[in-house]
Amino acid sequence: MSESEDVQTGTYVVGFDDPGATDRALVGGKGANLARLVRTGLPVPAGFCVTTTAYEALIDDPAIEDAIDELAALEPTDTAAIADVGAALRTRIEDCDVPEEVRDAIETALDEKATDPEQAYAIRSSATAEDLPDASFAGQQETFLNIHGADAIVDRIRACMASLFTDRAIAYRARNDIPHEEVALAVVVQRMVSSDISGILFTADPMTGNRYVSVIEGGLGLGEAFVSGEMAADTIRVDTQTKEIRNYEVGDQQRTIRTLPEGGTETRDIPPAERRTRILSDEQVQHLVELGTEIEAIFDQPQDIEWCITDDEIYVVQARPITSLFPVPSPEPSDDRLHVYVSMGHIQAFAEPLPPLVRDLWMTFIQTMYAKFGFGADTQWAVEAGGRVYIDMTTQLRIGPLRDQLPDQLAATSEPASAGIKDILRRRDGEFREQRSVGETITAVPKLAAAAWTGARTGYPLVSALLDGFVGSFIGGPAPPEHEKAKWVDWGQNIAEQVRAPDTPEERSRAVFNQLDDVIQLPSVGPLVAAFAAGSWLERLCSNTQEEIDAIGRGFPDELVTQINLGLGDLADVARAHQEVADSLRQNASLEEIESLEGGEDFVNAFEEFLDEFGYRATGEIDISRPRWRDDPSVLLETVRANLDHGESGEHREHVRRMEREALDAAKRLEQRADNGLFGSARKRLVHRFIRTYRAYIQTREYPKQGLAHIFTAWHETLRDAGDLLVTEGILNSSDDVWFLRKGELFAALDGDSIAVDIDARRAAFDRYAALDAPPVLTSEGEAPSADIEREDVPDDALVGTGVSGGIVEGSARVVHDPAEETIEKDEILIAPSSDPGWTPLFLNAAGIVVEVGGRLSHGALVAREYGLPGVVSVPEATRRIKTGQRVRIDGTRGTVEIIEDD
Repeated sequence: MSESEDVQTGTYVVGFDDPGATDRALVGGKGANLARLVRTGLPVPAGFCVTTTAYEALIDDPAIEDAIDELAALEPTDTAAIADVGAALRTRIEDCDVPEEVRDAIETALDEKATDPEQAYAIRSSATAEDLPDASFAGQQETFLNIHGADAIVDRIRACMASLFTDRAIAYRARNDIPHEEVALAVVVQRMVSSDISGILFTADPMTGNRYVSVIEGGLGLGEAFVSGEMAADTIRVDTQTKEIRNYEVGDQQRTIRTLPEGGTETRDIPPAERRTRILSDEQVQHLVELGTEIEAIFDQPQDIEWCITDDEIYVVQARPITSLFPVPSPEPSDDRLHVYVSMGHIQAFAEPLPPLVRDLWMTFIQTMYAKFGFGADTQWAVEAGGRVYIDMTTQLRIGPLRDQLPDQLAATSEPASAGIKDILRRRDGEFREQRSVGETITAVPKLAAAAWTGARTGYPLVSALLDGFVGSFIGGPAPPEHEKAKWVDWGQNIAEQVRAPDTPEERSRAVFNQLDDVIQLPSVGPLVAAFAAGSWLERLCSNTQEEIDAIGRGFPDELVTQINLGLGDLADVARAHQEVADSLRQNASLEEIESLEGGEDFVNAFEEFLDEFGYRATGEIDISRPRWRDDPSVLLETVRANLDHGESGEHREHVRRMEREALDAAKRLEQRADNGLFGSARKRLVHRFIRTYRAYIQTREYPKQGLAHIFTAWHETLRDAGDLLVTEGILNSSDDVWFLRKGELFAALDGDSIAVDIDARRAAFDRYAALDAPPVLTSEGEAPSADIEREDVPDDALVGTGVSGGIVEGSARVVHDPAEETIEKDEILIAPSSDPGWTPLFLNAAGIVVEVGGRLSHGALVAREYGLPGVVSVPEATRRIKTGQRVRIDGTRGTVEIIEDD
């Protein structure tokens, strides 16, 4: 019988060529993938699958079924309980007799497969929930190699089936919300290949994500040691477009695993002289890459492939998707050149995924903005990847002066984004430089001049907004902050009214997308630009005085975030004055319940006044699908409750007054230090003027967002109302489903057209994206350039980020993912994924902050400095690596976070 011929014996066993062999529900992920490879003629060792029908027959025992049902109650973090229950369940299954009809089907298949009585087999588990596009389950069930004899093979098949309940598999399913009772296990039985060389081929680089680099790991003997990471292997990186071997790193393989004639395996030492010799020839490398390209095309996504070589023949023994890769930006660029994208979310200190309709809105906004200022309407300036929006920075990188400035410009909002751009420029700078002949340069001059004129003409409104009031901010007395606030609020309210003005939900929804030009027409931001410029100039004039410069940026009762926190503190004081109200708040009473109490009306009226001014703010404001505070005031009430338990009446206002006094004292010290030397008097006057401008206008930094919040709320309400309408028309099941439509689908549905959208699938994709850490920089090849922040003298095991507010503090960590569901107690250290204005209430009680994204100019950094809280931002995976209750030390000057004690 040839290598491609397989057999079918009832429903308990199917060959790879059987029509049912690609049915995942019947043969599991590994079996289905191998069957697809066999059908395309790829070199796969002959074999068959023992099906999930056989598994169901084996576990057809009420006691086993009850034990599986009990797994649903286990938490994925309860390792002790998982170990106990899993061990008992595996033992029960392994003690079961294999049904006679199942055993007969296996033995029949073996008789037809065997070319000689001593034929050996590899036996591998194949679960129905493994090798999925978004969950691999790699290495979580059993594999047995070089097994001889029908009895031994049947025993190993049963052991494989029991391994569906290893500790790792149980915990993995629990973390991924995969019901245990809905998973079954088949077993792949293949002729054993006694490998001379074996290894793994990744058709995309699993470290960087680059889809045009294949990575091969290979070594002598069987591949199980390399898959498990027990032994070193050669590592080869190959450019799949040019077929060039980028680098070949020889591994120091000291031992090899070989098969034994009587069955089983043994480990042998490799002589030292052979350990530094290349294992694969260039021809073998090229052959493996070609195989990988073919296999990737079959499954239409990057693959993790196990292979082996015997007698110079290459065999594929397994293929599964690489599930750890961050998605490639979409749409792809229209040219063949490398494109580089920066995450909009990292710039906005909000790197969480956005639902499809919100992504469409922001991508439309970015396209509108670039076109408005003459950067080319035909260029795709905004793309999406992993539920996030990315902005194309390739044009800036192709222009010399902009290329040099871009990393420094990004550093203020995201140091990892800056590091990512530096990394890609360091390695591939030449791909952004255009080499022109003299003739081409002469021809290009008129085009460049025309483009410059168009950009200057269309960009004039933006330049005007940036410069208007800039010079005046350094002359005469500063404008009162109320003037700046009113300017931005009026701007935002006017645009919000225009969005709400049309008569129908369809017209209002179109207004959201069609009136983005108005959002781009900003009021004058000259005074705020002047404040940042004054701060920068102060740092240059007053070197080695960062502590004082940070101090003068504090103590602003008119600063917006301070007003929010003062308002929440005032609400706590109102509750303190009425014991029944305070007690009800502690018991999580509703506003309706509180209003009926003595003093309750005073509290509710004060709360309504607060919502009138700030109720249109929200956590994660750029995700306009999220409810505004007025829609869901629970986070505000939780903050008031926490303030009741920690603090005294008026303490919050005294804190701001103390910060103001410290700021004025710091200003005096800076002026005194400047007054020395030949030009001391002039330098002192200059420092005085810069401090005055800085303090006058830096407190207005959040006023533009106050205006934008009115616009965001109008967008939120308009599209939510469209969702309500589509529910009444029977098109959507829930109004929240509207956020999972695309822009075109929304308008089609509002126009009365039928749409076919799998909302549940899109929600599931959104949840998968939420579990991914989005890279701050991404290329069109799917590569995530290194975004590591370099630091010297960092403590061992410390997490490294960007220090944004000086000082050192130790305390108990509180990990908060959603302020609407969680709060923070007094003097805890807040560990958060983002830190836009919606997080403001939590800062009131925090002793320090650690945020996964952001830079020195991000909201969290500014508020931390305003409140004198040590702060570190851009700390990757902080909310995963730090647990609530652990004692941590944060150094806001050095930018480090240390876990010093478990809870």
